[in-house]
Amino acid sequence: MNCGIIGLPNVGKTLLFNLLTSNNAPSSNYPYCTVEPNTGVAIVKDSRIHKLVELIPGAKVTYPHIKFVDVAGLPPGASKGEGLGNQFLSNIRNADSLLHVVRAFSSAEVSRLDKDPSSPQRDIELVETELYLADIDIVKRRIKEDPSLDYWKEAMEKLTKEVPPEIDEEGVLLTPKSRIVVINITTGMEKSEIKGGRAIYIDVAFQQELTGMSEEEKEYFTSEMPDWESSAETIFEDVKKMLDMITFITIVGGKEIKGYNIKKGLSAYDAAGKIHTDIQKGFIRAKVYNYKDFQENDFNIDILKKNGKIRIEGRDYEVQDGDIIEVMFN
Repeated sequence: MNCGIIGLPNVGKTLLFNLLTSNNAPSSNYPYCTVEPNTGVAIVKDSRIHKLVELIPGAKVTYPHIKFVDVAGLPPGASKGEGLGNQFLSNIRNADSLLHVVRAFSSAEVSRLDKDPSSPQRDIELVETELYLADIDIVKRRIKEDPSLDYWKEAMEKLTKEVPPEIDEEGVLLTPKSRIVVINITTGMEKSEIKGGRAIYIDVAFQQELTGMSEEEKEYFTSEMPDWESSAETIFEDVKKMLDMITFITIVGGKEIKGYNIKKGLSAYDAAGKIHTDIQKGFIRAKVYNYKDFQENDFNIDILKKNGKIRIEGRDYEVQDGDIIEVMFN
């Protein structure tokens, strides 16, 4: 599953991409520095896995991850092909969800596309309008191809009222995709209130600087930050919720700990396929206990067994967030 990073040019999309994925994609002070999409994987440092590593010193660790795609800036008129509009739109149609980055930072060095210090709310509406116009264009073509399909007619009715339609089977429409607004601020400035939806406030440049500091330096520089300012970890948690993802864990041979992100509601059989296709094919049953129960039983496996917290589950068992699973297979 992946998350697309969108927004107007020069708002900090690529800098955010680098912060989340620890990449070094080029970021420059001119529109369309990003032409081809940047794709990277963000390692999500789950605190539960941290604790398991403490219990099994020397264990090899694989953390769960989230894929991010950073695409070219979306200018007004993108739905009609302005700038890199058409290319931008095609690159985000495959995204499962979107992070919409909006500029609220002050900088004489980073130019604005329209030279207008407009409000974050206006910039949000500019991009939203382009998404609606792009979807209307797609729906018009689909209705022309096959007028008998009711979904596209219903979608057109909603889009003309600026209401997102239901998600289509192919996932080509943009407006139904879940998204979070990321307000790229300057630390210390006043918070700009945003209408509707989930908004995260983060000084991306400052957070990027923090990654090169010692823990003592980080603590010093972040001690005076407002509570509403976020970090990369906050974004990871929000993206997981937006994608409806949960994490399960495996401990292999007492020497290897692995975390996996899956869609909420999937079965033990589906989870086995995430580990390895051969394990899924030979699935017999799964031994399951939850991290929360393990924690409440002093991280003692014998006490956990005595209290009946270790279960044998079949292939249809619905995996829960924090489950520690051992799959038995042929």
